[in-house]
Amino acid sequence: MSVDSAWLSFSSSPKSRKAARDLAELKSPWAQKLTRDRHVNIVAGRATLADRTPRLYAYVHKMVPSAPARLDQFLFASGVAPDERVTVISDDAGEFGKAVDGNQLARGRILDWFHIAMKFKAAKNSVLGSQTMEPHERIAVEIEIDHAKWLVWHGKSRQSVFRIKALDATLLAREGYVHSTLYWNLRRLYFYIGHNAGTLVNYAMRYHKGLPISSSIAESAVNLVVSHRMAKRQQMRWTDEGAHCLAQVRVAVLNEEFSVKKLVGLTETSAVANSPNARRAA
Repeated sequence: MSVDSAWLSFSSSPKSRKAARDLAELKSPWAQKLTRDRHVNIVAGRATLADRTPRLYAYVHKMVPSAPARLDQFLFASGVAPDERVTVISDDAGEFGKAVDGNQLARGRILDWFHIAMKFKAAKNSVLGSQTMEPHERIAVEIEIDHAKWLVWHGKSRQSVFRIKALDATLLAREGYVHSTLYWNLRRLYFYIGHNAGTLVNYAMRYHKGLPISSSIAESAVNLVVSHRMAKRQQMRWTDEGAHCLAQVRVAVLNEEFSVKKLVGLTETSAVANSPNARRAA
């Protein structure tokens, strides 16, 4: 199971936007003239099943009282048995961690390798852009970063963190290092790996077994659900309810399950689940 999310521009009426601006100006004369519009967070995922065709699901985060229950409902509807093992691959976003922690079927979570590789790439690019290092010093630092990446790839995250911290401690002796981009990127890197140590696995072993290690299939699911009509380039604005309902229609069409009868039942269930009483109970 791979999960990812996208952000859409939120739609609000001109009156409410004017009221928000007026309130900001009353609170502080130095406040910005235009308050920042919030966004609609739409979550999409793709379940890759061993003996069945892949299925998609999607929802707007604020329209679902319980993300773990929503994921369980989707997996049960996909034919996943209680004794089957489901692993969720996602980035380090908090909402994905909460969905897995309270889930009955998804008993494991793996940090997406793509996001890890991007952190290492940013650190290496900082080495290339450093003007205070000699060429041979840059090569030595790049080799250390590659070795740390190799350790994470083979499931040795603790050793990788130790190696990056040792490199950081060595570079601290250099003048101007604490003001460089490399300093910040190395620290972001070992904090990122250390914070997500519980979701790191032996990626090399999974890769050689043909198991997924990236949430790229979830990103393609997001692109399918958040189609051209909902794309940010269109500069369209959406309400939480409108984006949620359209996502359900898109998912039903893509899963070849669309029917007016099911759509009416889904709408009625969604309305009951998102009532004030249901939200308080959740």
